[in-house]
Amino acid sequence: MRLGAKGYKVFVIDRLESLGGRGSSIIKGGHRFDLGPTIVTLPNMFRSLWKACDRDFDQDVTLKALDPFYKIKFPDNSEFFATSDQTAMREQVMNFSPGDLHGYEKFMRESKTRYNIAFANEASIGRVSMHRLWDTLKVLPLFGLLRADRSVFQMAAARVKDPRLRFALSFHPLFVGGDPFNVTSMWGLVSHIEKAYGVHCAIGGFAAIAEAMGKIIREQGGDIILGSEVKEITYSGNKVTGVTLTDDQHLNSNLVISNSDPWRTYSDLLGK
Repeated sequence: MRLGAKGYKVFVIDRLESLGGRGSSIIKGGHRFDLGPTIVTLPNMFRSLWKACDRDFDQDVTLKALDPFYKIKFPDNSEFFATSDQTAMREQVMNFSPGDLHGYEKFMRESKTRYNIAFANEASIGRVSMHRLWDTLKVLPLFGLLRADRSVFQMAAARVKDPRLRFALSFHPLFVGGDPFNVTSMWGLVSHIEKAYGVHCAIGGFAAIAEAMGKIIREQGGDIILGSEVKEITYSGNKVTGVTLTDDQHLNSNLVISNSDPWRTYSDLLGK
C-alpha cells in the first residue's frame, strides 16, 4: 500500500487463495473463523497506513472495542478478566493473591518502559533498522539493563508469585505462536499496550482488514496474484532482477520485498 501510494507498480504474490497469510480465514456453515490473529491492539498503526494512502481506515473497516478484552479460565475454575479498568484489575489481583499487588504494579511499570523504548516514537529501537552490526551492538547495553535475556514468563515470575497471575501476565506470545518460556521479556510490553490502547476486533474478522488492503492495492493499480508461489528471487550481482514462480513464470522487478521468514528468504529463495 505504501509503495502504491508512492507511485510504484506493485505485484503481490500469495501462495494462498485469499489474502492475509496468517491473517486469513475460512468460512464454514455461514461463520468466518480467523486462522491467525483475532484482535487488534494498535489500531492507530492501521489508521496511519491508510492515511499515507489518502484513505480513512474507519471508512473501510469497522472495529469494535472489547472490554473486558478476554477471559482466562484456569484449571481450578477461577477466572481472570483482562480489562481497561485498572481498579478492577487491581481488585482481581488482590482476590487471587493479595501479596502480589505491589509486584503487579511494578510489572506494569516495567511493561510501559519496554513499550516506550521499543515503539513509542520513530526513533525507538523497534522502529529503526538493525541491518548493520553496529546498530545492534549499540543497543545491547540497553537490552542488558532491561534483562531482555530473560523470558517474558521469567519477567512475570520475578514480580508475582501466584502461578495464575504469572500466566495472565506472560501468555501473550501465544497470540503469534511464541513460547512465553523462551520469548524475550521485551514481549512484556503487550500488557501496557492493552492498557493504553485497548483491544479491538474487526467486524468480519482479521481477514476483513486484509481484504480492505487488497482493495486499495488494486485501486492504486497494483496486481494481486493468488494461488501462486515464488520459487526463487533472481538477482545479478548485488541487485535483484525479479522473481520466478513455481510454474516458471518470471516477473521482472528491481525491487522485491519478501514477507517470508528470513531464513527461508536467504536459504531457499535467494539460495545463499
